Formats: sequence, structure tokens, C-alpha cells
Amino acid sequence: MTELTAFGDGTSDYEKYIRTQQLYALQKKPDEWVNEEELLFQVVHQAMELWLKVCIQHLEQAIVWMGEDRLHDAARFLIRTSEVLTWLGESLKFPCSMAPWDYHKIRMGLGKGSGQESPTYQRIHKVVPRVLEAFNALISKRAITLDEIHAQRASHQELYDLTWAMTQFDQELMHWKYRHYNVVKRIIGDAVMSLKGIPAKSLEKTTLEPAFPDLWDVINRTTNSYNAKFRPQGGAYQ
Repeated sequence: MTELTAFGDGTSDYEKYIRTQQLYALQKKPDEWVNEEELLFQVVHQAMELWLKVCIQHLEQAIVWMGEDRLHDAARFLIRTSEVLTWLGESLKFPCSMAPWDYHKIRMGLGKGSGQESPTYQRIHKVVPRVLEAFNALISKRAITLDEIHAQRASHQELYDLTWAMTQFDQELMHWKYRHYNVVKRIIGDAVMSLKGIPAKSLEKTTLEPAFPDLWDVINRTTNSYNAKFRPQGGAYQ
């Protein structure tokens, strides 16, 4: 098994700011690895915890900015959060390349641990409903509906951009969960029990549950409204 030498000595300004020595110490040492894949597995998940921490901070800030009518800034942070989730989904291709037999050696060390126990995973699902509450309060204060925002976009561009950013975030949140479910399916299987005794296939359901269903429903209504006005001969969706 490959031996890793120390990286730096922690004395440069960069190392002090990033806290590289503390960061490197968070992973198991080479003589503690169960196989050559364990460092990758641990680093991917540790990095995911940090990126989700950024997502949570961005969502919290977007809530504040919506309350202050800083809609451009709120949309900017929501878009960035969706881009982080896209990256997190892409990063799952690395553990996805692990052989199932090799993964199970690592899984033995997890005890009954589950990714759903991740503190940041749990927190982001508590923050997301508050994003929706802040948005609903905003459009209530503006006395406007989602349908009007879509039909009169030119008159409500900032609100439309915000709804687009929220929809993008919701889409990438579902995609990230879907990518994670497919990793589980690839290296564990979807017809087995998780370490918590829950069928692995149950994860699939969460990949199809939008956090902001009204933002998706209004797209159907917009299509129907447009067709009723400009295509009365047909084309509406039920």
C-alpha cells in the first residue's frame, strides 16, 4: 500500500490560513486504510460536508437578502448553490468507480452509519423550507402571483430571475440525490438493506420530490394559459 509523506510543515502564510496540517490530519493514516480506495472515499465525503456548509451559508444569506428586497443578490447565491450541487453530483463519479467488493471492506468501518446522518445533509433540508417561506412572504408583500410573474416577465424581471434561480437550485438538489442513489445502486445494490435496515431503493423516491413544487406547477399552468390564448385548437396539458 502506498505510503504518503508529510505535506509541508505548516509554517507558510498559505498553510496557516488554510490550516493544511489540521486538514491532512482528518484522514486516516496509510497504515489504517483497509484498502487503497479508503482515502478517496473519506476525502470525497469530507469535502462534501464542507461544500454543503457553503450551500447552507448561501441559502441562509439568500433568505436575508429576500427580506431586504436584494433579489439580484439572492438569485446569485441560489444559482451558485445549484452549481455547487452540480459539482457535488459530478464528484460522485469517483466513488462510483470503486469495485463493490472493495467498497464493502470500507463499509465495515462505518458501523451503522449512513449518509443521511450527515449533519449538513440534515441541515440543508431544514433551511430549504425557509427559503420557500421567504419567497412566499416576498411575493405576498408585492401582491403578485407566480402566474403573473411568468406571464408578465418583462415587468417583473428580478422576481422572475429569482424564481428561475430557485427552480435551478431545486433541480440540482434532486439531481444530486439521484446521482447519490445511483452510486448506491452501482456499488451496493438497490435490492439490499442499508446499514439502518432501510431498503436502499427507498432513496429513489427522494430524488423525485421537489422542494418547491409550486415553481414547477406554475410552468404547467403557464403552458396551458399560453395555449388557451394562442393555440385554442389544442396543445394544452392536463
